[in-house]
Order: sequence, then C-alpha cells, then structure tokens
Amino acid sequence: MDHESVLLITREFQSNESGLSMDNWVGTSPETIIPKLRLLLMDLEGLAFSDRAAGSDEAVLIRKCILASRKVPCLMGEMIGHPKLADGRPAITSELFYLDRKRRLGRSLSRWYHFDEGLLDI
Repeated sequence: MDHESVLLITREFQSNESGLSMDNWVGTSPETIIPKLRLLLMDLEGLAFSDRAAGSDEAVLIRKCILASRKVPCLMGEMIGHPKLADGRPAITSELFYLDRKRRLGRSLSRWYHFDEGLLDI
C-alpha cells in the first residue's frame, strides 16, 4: 500500500461514524491515530523486507540527541527541520518504534528522525 492509498482510506474512514468515544483512543481520535499507524507500518515493512527507510531523507535532524524513556522509548534533543517546532527548540519525540544507531536514524509514531552526532551518552 502506498501513501496515496493510505490517504484515500483515511478520507473514507473520516467520513464514517465510528460510534466510539474519545476515551477509547486515550486522547487521540481514530481519525488521527489510524493513518499514522498505517504510515508507520509501511515504513517498518520497508525496513524489514527491503532494508529501505522510505522517507528517511526527509528526517528531522536532532542535535545533542539522547535515547530517553517516558514509559515508552523516545528521543530528546534540539529539533532542526521539524514541521511544527522552531529550529533549535528542545523537544521529546512521540513513542519510538525503530532505532538504528549505526544509521543514526529513528522512527517515532509521527516521523523519521536523524541524529547526526549519534546518541549522546549521559
């Protein structure tokens, strides 16, 4: 399934009434979480079956990056090129689903991250 197919399915899903309350989704609506999980699945399948990290060339750069944990694994550092945060702003990613220390690449629920200096030991 390609990204366009995911967007089409998302539009169809959003047009249907799910009948589920927001509480069923731990604060995130199914219209928001399901498309993100589909895109995450596509990225992880690409890595598992063809060793390609599609979209990783658009990864957000993290400086002073460390592997952190907040009940789920995540990355903390200064974000550069993030679509919603100012460059240089310290932030914590959403849940981390993939981490490749050799490639200096991580995939959270929302997007790819590249840590150009590697993970810092603290």
